[in-house]
Formats: sequence, structure tokens, C-alpha cells
Amino acid sequence: MRGIQFNSSTPQPNLQQPVSSCNVNAHPSSFGDNSIMASASEVRRIIEQMSEKSFLLLDLRVFPQYSHSRIKGALNLCIPTTLLKRPSFNLKKMSDTFTNELEKEKFSQWPIAKHIIVYDVGSDEKKDAGPALNTLKKFAVEGWKGTSYILQGGFKEFAKDYPSLIDNRSFEEVQSSKINLSLGSSNSAVAHLAGGCVMPFTKSVVNPFFSNIRQNQDLIGGVGQIDIKLPPQITTELMKRFPKWLLGIAEKDDHGKKVSHKYLRLEQEELAIMTEALSSKASYGTQLTDSKSIRLAGIEKGSKNRYNNIWPYEHSRVKLLSRPAGACDYVNASHIKASKSNKRYIASQGPLPATFEDFWSVIWDHDVRVIVMLTAESENGQLKCHNYWSAENYGQFRLKLLSEKNVSLETRHKNEWGRRRATTFTESSIPPKPTNDQSIAEAPQGIVRKFELSNSAKPSIRNREITQIHYCSWPDFGTPASPSQLLGLVELSNLMQRTVAAPDHTPQLDEPESEDSRPILVHCSAGCGRTGTFCTIDSVIDILKRQRKKNGPNSVTYPSPFSFSNGHHPNRLNKTVSATESDWVWEEGMDLVEKTVEDFRSQRLSMVQNLRQFVLCYETVLEWIAQQVTYGQNLPAVHKTVSSVAFGFNGGRDRCGSVF
Repeated sequence: MRGIQFNSSTPQPNLQQPVSSCNVNAHPSSFGDNSIMASASEVRRIIEQMSEKSFLLLDLRVFPQYSHSRIKGALNLCIPTTLLKRPSFNLKKMSDTFTNELEKEKFSQWPIAKHIIVYDVGSDEKKDAGPALNTLKKFAVEGWKGTSYILQGGFKEFAKDYPSLIDNRSFEEVQSSKINLSLGSSNSAVAHLAGGCVMPFTKSVVNPFFSNIRQNQDLIGGVGQIDIKLPPQITTELMKRFPKWLLGIAEKDDHGKKVSHKYLRLEQEELAIMTEALSSKASYGTQLTDSKSIRLAGIEKGSKNRYNNIWPYEHSRVKLLSRPAGACDYVNASHIKASKSNKRYIASQGPLPATFEDFWSVIWDHDVRVIVMLTAESENGQLKCHNYWSAENYGQFRLKLLSEKNVSLETRHKNEWGRRRATTFTESSIPPKPTNDQSIAEAPQGIVRKFELSNSAKPSIRNREITQIHYCSWPDFGTPASPSQLLGLVELSNLMQRTVAAPDHTPQLDEPESEDSRPILVHCSAGCGRTGTFCTIDSVIDILKRQRKKNGPNSVTYPSPFSFSNGHHPNRLNKTVSATESDWVWEEGMDLVEKTVEDFRSQRLSMVQNLRQFVLCYETVLEWIAQQVTYGQNLPAVHKTVSSVAFGFNGGRDRCGSVF
């Protein structure tokens, strides 16, 4: 039996992929990929034939599952995925999570253990066992030389094959591991956690998730501070015309301080919400009657959640409408809408194999026609999203690929009259195939796929054409190469969406969203960081369009904000234009970015997941304003080749024979 061998040298991940696949490896994984999964019988042999000190058995499931039943002798180590990814979260910090001295002592024996075995709910392949691999990596980084195993099939398979080795005692009957909220503090006045999960101030209810709240770690050192980068077209004179909420943020002397304070407030607010949602008021097996309380959904649905700390709220979760009464209607997705915009989204995690049919059911049930995918399939050797579109059949749904185009979001510099670079789109028939070591900057910026979706359970309903926009150049927890690329992506998604809504008319991208628009499904890996950033930018721009249109038809005369060598602008000097083109509702003091993120976070947790992404929202909005002021509403036309992308490569009609 072979275990996981961690190599000190940098390996070359073997990422075999189709032409259209997007796998990003900016920094290859630092551990080997030559491991195999250990079968239930192999793990049983270790447990029964070896001394307890010769192996360490770790249960990585969320606490309710562990507290219900577990493999005998296992320690619960439910660490949030975001923490596992951090090099600074080492074994010392893992050890500090245990306040029960007996279990802490047992965990501290890892240096002399010959074997470390980890298991989750039911992973059958390594590509589905990211948290397990990240946990084992912590031991390898600190020089452990033993053999590591991942239980193939997880707890589910082991419990079925060897029920005699399962401890079914209730949590109250066993001595459980505990950690406190401050991750190591000995203050007995604070709530404690079990195996990385919270213990509330109550004798009757166990609430196991407080350490799974991201902010408990992220706010220890504050949120930091990042300068706001302004587009070169933003001058001091132009800034005077900014709305109050944007004026202070754009000041260079501020160095991002105001934005940092705003984000800190949002983080503290979400921490309070999550504390309430996972407080001692939580109960198992009963429904809360307080309609005002915020409840999380799907915590126990381990096989349907990609991460162990990202769940939808009950009040805003997307339900599977086609399920029969009494059947599970859960999917890790949320309805998202900003209060000042008509833009509607479904924010979803990247689908798992166990949820492929659920995903397409959501697309069908909610009449989604545009999917925006903001992650590569694989990043740094880690699987971020499974391929949910290459097969033909997903339960009752049949998917047929109609076309696939590589779309590049280019910036073209135009010097005439001092005009700024114009964002345009170009496409090619066949996307380039990324190499295994291809960097983020070299990866295709976008792929547009067209599908025909049919539902065998609804044969009377005509097939639908679905457009997927796949943006591969945005790393997890990071940002794209430039705000202009992200702005181009937003414009492309709007073009696709509006072409669907009015296939016989030229899309009017300068108009705000209509009230009867369909939702766009947006997902990254977890469905909150990059997804929240994209939706925030798209919604704020829509709100600004609405403000501009609402300002009325009165005309104003204004000089060009740009200076030229001959002292005047050949097209815009003293140009009389509609107020809807130029006179923004600058007097409004509400920060639209902050307000939109606040709205979204009341509907799905961690929307816009870090300060860098929050700053990116402002930078992209500023980029859009720079384009508007430079061009007015005579924005550079989208490249004609993208019109063919938007119109299904077939004159505006889908391959199903109907106008989509």
C-alpha cells in the first residue's frame, strides 16, 4: 500500500485538459501528486493491527456529522478551507485549536506517528479531496516523514463496511475536543469550539461552527490598506465632478484609508450576523420561529457543499423547484439583488459531480440564459471547479455544445485627440490550449460557449440556448490583470444578456436594466469572493446608469475636461449634450459600492471576500466613469466579431430553430 509521498522538490502537476479547459498554475503545488487513496479495508488494518501511538486519525467533517458518529479514536479537525490555504496557519495553530488537554496531547504526538489518516464525508478521488490534501500538506511542510492516507469513500464507505469500528455515542457521552474563539486563549469566559467548531453558552445545544467564520482569523490583524489606482484620464478637475462618496475615495493623499475603514465595517457587521446565525440559539432538528433571525442552510449537506464554511442563508437560498414534496431541494446558491438596481443574479458555488443535475435544474427552473464562470477549473494544482458542461446527459437534462469561441478583452490605444484606450472584444474560432505551466497572464482571457439545453421531463417546452462566459484569468482571492479587463467582461455579459432579451434589436448597453430581466447565474469556486466582486461592479454601474437617466432631459453645456495642444477639443468644446449624458447625480452621498456589498452580504455571506477585491470594485467603477466622461455615450462600439458571439453565430437565432 502506497501513501502520499511529499517531495521537497517542486513537482510538475499533470493537468490533462481539453482545448477549452482553463487550468491556471501560476505557482505549482509544493507537494507531490503521486498518492493513492487508501481503501476502507487498508485503514481498518492500520487501526486494528497497529498501536494507537503509531497513527493519527483525523475526521475533517463538520461537527454535527462528527458528533453524531465517528470512527473510533478519531479527532475532529474541522478547519475552514481559507485557513488551510494559508502558510501561516501551521501545525502549532492547529494544535492550539484543541483546549481539551487529552486530545491536544494526542494531536501533539504527530512527529512520532508513522501514519496519518484523514477522512471526509465521501471523497472517492484525490481531486475531490482538497481539504484533506491541504491538511496533510501542513505536516509535510514541517518535516514529517511518515506515510499519509486519505480514506477512499470517506466516512460513508467505512461506516457501511465496518460498523463495529464506528463510535455512535452522542457528543454528550464522550470527551470532546474544544477550542475557544480566540484560538488558544485560556479565558474561560469565552465560548469554546470543538474540533475547529464552536461550542455555545448552553448545556443543551451544541453549535459547532464559530471557527468556520472567516472573520475570526481575518480580523485579527485588521484588514490592511491598499491605495486606489486611478485611470490616467481622471484629472484633478474631473474629480471635482465626482459624487461625494467617490470624491474622498479617489483622493491620492487618502491612500485607500477610507475604503479600508468601510471594508472593516462590513467585515465586523458580517461577523456579528454570523455570530448570531451560529449562536447558542441554534438548534438541531427544529426550525426557528423567529422570522427576523438569520439562519444558514445546508450545513449538514456535506456532499453538496464545496467548502466547509460557505453556506447560503435560508431566506435567500435557491430551491430546486422540480423536486417532489419531501425531497431535498438544497443547492448551494443564493438569489442576489442590490436594492437600487434591477439586476438579478444567482450566486452559486462551482458545481460538484454530486450537484451537476441540480445545477442544470437551477438553470432550467429559473430560465437562466447566461452563465458567467469566473474561475479556472484548476489553479496551482488544486481543483477549483469541476467541468459541468462536457457531458451530454445530466439526469433529465441533455446538453449539446453548439459552438465555442475564444474571446479576448483587448485594450487598444488611440492617440487621436487624446482619446483613451478603448475596450474591444475579438474572438477566434478555436481557443488556444493552455500549457501545464501557463501563467495567469498567458491564459485565455475568456471563452464563450453556446449550448442547447433540453429537459426530458418537459418535452413540450422548446429547447433553450444557454451561453456560458468562462473567464479564466482571475485567481482565487486575487484580482484580474486590470480593471479594464473586468469591465470588458461585465460589458460582454450584458451584451449577451440583452441579446437574449431582445434578439431582433441592437443591444442598448447604455440603458439601465429593465424590471423584467432574467437572472444571470454567476459562479467562481465558492460563489462569494470573485462572484460578489463581479456582481457588485455590474450592479453599481447599472445604478449609475439609472441615476443618469433619471436626471431628466434637460440639457447642460460643459467644456471638455481634457486639454489639447491647440487649446480645444475638436468634437466636444462647448458641446451641448443631454443631462443624461453628462450631469450625474453627484450630490448623492451614499457610497454605492459599500451599499451594494452590504445588500449582497445580507443575501449570501462573504460576497467580496477581501480588501483587494473591495478596492477592485472602486477601481473598475472609476474605469467605467473615465470611459463615460471621455466618450460620453458615444462609447466605442463592441467589435463586430463579438456581435456574432452574442447572436449565437447564426444571425441572431439559436441552433434550436427559435429566437433565443
